[in-house]
Amino acid sequence: MIARPDEPRGHWILLMLGGLVLTVLLLLDGFANGALGEAPRDEHPDVGAGAVPGAVTSGGPVVNLAGDTPRSRRMPAKTIALTFDDGPDPVWTPRLLDVLRRHNAHATFFTVGARVAENPGLTRRILREGHEIGSHTYTHVDLATVPAWRAGLELDLTQRALAGAAGVHTRLMRMPYSSRPDALTGPEWRAAERAGEDGYVVVLTDRDTKDWALPGT
Repeated sequence: MIARPDEPRGHWILLMLGGLVLTVLLLLDGFANGALGEAPRDEHPDVGAGAVPGAVTSGGPVVNLAGDTPRSRRMPAKTIALTFDDGPDPVWTPRLLDVLRRHNAHATFFTVGARVAENPGLTRRILREGHEIGSHTYTHVDLATVPAWRAGLELDLTQRALAGAAGVHTRLMRMPYSSRPDALTGPEWRAAERAGEDGYVVVLTDRDTKDWALPGT
């Protein structure tokens, strides 16, 4: 399992302080730019962003950015890796876990840190039933559209939420709004590189069920 035991004591206090800092910084950033809230993605073209290496766009969905050369991996033949994003959700996550347990299947849950803090029991259940946990940022922010300090804070707060809820740390990270390797934009690639510098393995997709487009999901 990628997640490893960590000491949960004190993490809730640090998480609360980090959340307060994030709130203040977001307010200051919003006022400085004349508006509050996240900017639409199409307002952030590939200006100044490095080109995505061909080895990544033509490679598999698991990208290891440690070292000088990025390495990607595909699933072995006749093998699938189930992944679920955006939870833990108090309605849908228990249903998913029940189905997975019934079929003796395992998955990776890319969790939003704020929802981990709200649902620590569900986070522990995910791990207890043998699933992997990864980071999906703290507020589900588009990492391609925010400065490096915000991206780093989002990932750090998510780690602290996981440590406080379940005593674990993860090296897996999926960027919100990302998809396949061949769809990566320059800003997304730079965000992935920054995460790699912090020790994360970036996990993209090669299949999208588009369940997020269905009513009620």
